[in-house]
Amino acid sequence: MAKALQRYIYILIALTLALNSCVTSRKTNYLQSPKLGIKSYEQLDSTLLKQEYRLQVGDQVYINISSPNEEASKIFSSSATNIMGNAEVVSEMFSYTIYADSCIDFPFVGTIKLAGLTTREAKLMMTEKLQEYVPECDVDLRLTNSYFTFIGQAGTGKYPIARERLTIYQALAISGDLKPFSDRKKVRIIRRNGDKSEVRTFDLRSKDIINSEFYYIRPNDIIYVPSFNGQFFGITSFTSLLSTITSTLSFGVLIYTLSTKKW
Repeated sequence: MAKALQRYIYILIALTLALNSCVTSRKTNYLQSPKLGIKSYEQLDSTLLKQEYRLQVGDQVYINISSPNEEASKIFSSSATNIMGNAEVVSEMFSYTIYADSCIDFPFVGTIKLAGLTTREAKLMMTEKLQEYVPECDVDLRLTNSYFTFIGQAGTGKYPIARERLTIYQALAISGDLKPFSDRKKVRIIRRNGDKSEVRTFDLRSKDIINSEFYYIRPNDIIYVPSFNGQFFGITSFTSLLSTITSTLSFGVLIYTLSTKKW
């Protein structure tokens, strides 16, 4: 009787370990309705949700001036004929950093405050200021450090934000989606807010992240995706489940045999 009970205990332990390590659809599916274990999030007003990114201290902006008056435009724009074809070098040459005082240091004009403005507002301001020096000028202004980064159980890497409004799902598609053992309910995002960085955690499975603060990626966001806590077995299909159960039972039988054998 005691031996039979021991066998049942071994089997129960093996099945419990195997089933607890399964990657179920509940753990991996997106756009699930909030319920027990899946969080609900505050739904932002459409006006707040669609607000444009505002430049911050530490951002780098590309600024180039063009005008029908070539002599006037040369005051601000060096000739790039020697570096044509190397877009990164051109972009770097015409990029300006927003310093701690919220301003850039622009040639001949001096300090110009850009922090707190959208790129459109910054472009209008620069155009107005430069009209005094270059009549009928056209200003090309855009954010150059517009990237997001994935680390952890994701397509680790740094990716450019190629469009103004990039969703978390589009970012996942760009990076190659998450690995099977990614803990989607504990995704952390490191987001810069002025001169500080904030760490927030959200459940990527929840349908409520649409229209929430986590839906759109912002420049310089760092997204960390952890693995399941205590993940030991790698079970992603019924075949691997059977294989794990068989292996675990075999190991249990071996331990039981050794423990009852008279040496």
